[in-house]
Amino acid sequence: MSIFTYWLLLPEVWVILGILLIAADFTIGADLFLLPIGISAFVIAALIYAQGNLWFGDVILLGTWRQVIIWFSVLSVASIALIKFAFQRQRKDEPDINEYE
Repeated sequence: MSIFTYWLLLPEVWVILGILLIAADFTIGADLFLLPIGISAFVIAALIYAQGNLWFGDVILLGTWRQVIIWFSVLSVASIALIKFAFQRQRKDEPDINEYE
């Protein structure tokens, strides 16, 4: 096992990455772009932890670094789309303050 694969299969690394991404989103005000990616990092950490404790039985979801990166990217895109959809839907109900009559 390479050192890169070793670090990517540690749930602690993903928790730290999630904390850093969420903190960066709050400090730089990235318009809720880094928040869903940080949440995805927490989900990956939970999946790796659950897999290590055999919660899924003998099923291996995240066996290689490629699978970890693919799952993380899919979860990130899905969570970004979900949060953007939720907030755009919420904003449609509010009148736009830039429209003058």
